[in-house]
Amino acid sequence: MPLRETYFGPWILGEDALEALDHWLAEHRSDYSQVCILTDENVHEAAVPRVLAELAHLGESAVLEIPPGEDSKCPEMLAQLWLALLENGMDRQSLLISMGGGVVTDLGGFLADTYMRGIDHILLPTSLLGMVDASIGGKTAIDVGGYKNLAGSFARSAGIFAWTPVLESLPELEWRAGWAECIKHAFLQGGSLWASCQTVQTFTDLLPHLPALAEAKVAVVEADPFEHTDTRKALNLGHTLGHALESALAGGASHGDCVAAGLWMESILAEEMGHLHPTHGQALRRLIDRWWTTRLPLPSNLNVYLHGDKKNQSGQIRFALPQGPGQGIVLATVSDEILQKALAQYV
Repeated sequence: MPLRETYFGPWILGEDALEALDHWLAEHRSDYSQVCILTDENVHEAAVPRVLAELAHLGESAVLEIPPGEDSKCPEMLAQLWLALLENGMDRQSLLISMGGGVVTDLGGFLADTYMRGIDHILLPTSLLGMVDASIGGKTAIDVGGYKNLAGSFARSAGIFAWTPVLESLPELEWRAGWAECIKHAFLQGGSLWASCQTVQTFTDLLPHLPALAEAKVAVVEADPFEHTDTRKALNLGHTLGHALESALAGGASHGDCVAAGLWMESILAEEMGHLHPTHGQALRRLIDRWWTTRLPLPSNLNVYLHGDKKNQSGQIRFALPQGPGQGIVLATVSDEILQKALAQYV
């Protein structure tokens, strides 16, 4: 896959992504006074040395390491990192490189967009979730008070370089987290992509489909960059309940596990309201059940976090409900009766 321009910055996914980044650095490194690399403890150990060895033109850089996990996507960490950038001599002509999964790239994007009113930012996603979803689209964010992505911005990056060989070191939990987003992209696109994802038996089987899965999100984002229409809001499929569940469980389940549960329950909502044919809903739930054999607990405070969703209007909870493979979504408010029915079926 060649490096190509998108709304959210130059983007490439594949085995030649680091070569493309090194060419970019050869051309642009002299434009920057300082470079800092943001990563987490796990990625630092598993991937950073291997990646840096491929970047002959990176030059001198500092590494900022954060604890892994969603808890690092918070205002307190953001404030610490602003000061860390300052202590490392970063000015407005500096470059931040975020190397990690969705937490690192979300946080790093918001850090770069707000430090000294904005510095250039490059994303090096190292997880499946990061490569097919989190790094694509220009969204940056942190969590506030337990609410997912409550503060954030749309920010164009200087480049997204997704080097797929780094997935070799990914633990199964992280594969599963990204797989949930893959299922969502495939269902939204429909056709051969949805059909092929239903035949995946192992995570190795998934690798040939990564470019198409990532391209599915690229196409949606470029059609509606700032989420002004239902086109990009379709990417919220599974995320109203998924994000609320993730917040309510307070780190007790991964983003991917919660999105998978959200997809399951929101397909029930769509069926109950007549938006989704049961045949399609059952196919989606069968695929999820094959990969997620254990159901997550539904905390009693789930409704509190549902009311913090960004799609809500005038105090009403709105869901992006599926209409079928390749048929988009409908934004709808859901009665408490139907919502409780879906939650009960999931349990």
